[in-house]
Amino acid sequence: MASEEAKTRMGGYGGMVSVLDEEEGSESSAAAAAETLLLWCTQQPTYSQHNAFVSQSSLSLHLDSCGHSLSILQSPSSLGTPGVTGSVMWDSGVVLGKFLEHSVDSGLLLLQGKKVVELGSGCGLVGCIAALLGAQVFLTDLPDRMKLLKKNVETNLKQVDLRGSATVNELTWGDDPEPELIQPLPDYDSILEYFLEAAMKDFMVGRVDQTQWHPDYCSPRVVIYILVKKRSSTT
Repeated sequence: MASEEAKTRMGGYGGMVSVLDEEEGSESSAAAAAETLLLWCTQQPTYSQHNAFVSQSSLSLHLDSCGHSLSILQSPSSLGTPGVTGSVMWDSGVVLGKFLEHSVDSGLLLLQGKKVVELGSGCGLVGCIAALLGAQVFLTDLPDRMKLLKKNVETNLKQVDLRGSATVNELTWGDDPEPELIQPLPDYDSILEYFLEAAMKDFMVGRVDQTQWHPDYCSPRVVIYILVKKRSSTT
């Protein structure tokens, strides 16, 4: 008989999450790697699985969030370029953004005043929602994604009563980040995007059950994890 999943609260999120062990983490990492390989091989991610909440052929996505009507511009023509996925929206971005809103509204998560660095912001929806929820957000992506990202942040946040802040920065993974992105060191309460295969070494990883997501924005294609940095044995 399979052992019952261990559940606990982790980091700044107040809900119960299922703790991943090394074996489950390896299986999840392998699945993620397989999907990534599929996207790179086909060069047309939209053909592999259909998105339920976004239309990647349209020039914009409209979504109500945090009392505002957000309009996120897309660049469908760029999607055919090998390796480019940040020019359009994906279900995972919509689900994560609405999860953050739902968790804050439910009292399970506090983003007010938190420093959030988003890796691979793409079109910027998640970062914009986090800023509306009070976080000090740094949205980062590759240099060729800056124009669209900056346009979306300016269009959606410039004229609103913003509880937090939003700053757009270039960041190429592997390069040294700007000091403002890593100083002071983050408390790891809020990590918007990450890679599970690398995280298991340094982080405790918990999976959020879909019963805790926004009830109107759930998808079997999306998984949400909470990461909390492991304590060093020397500290």
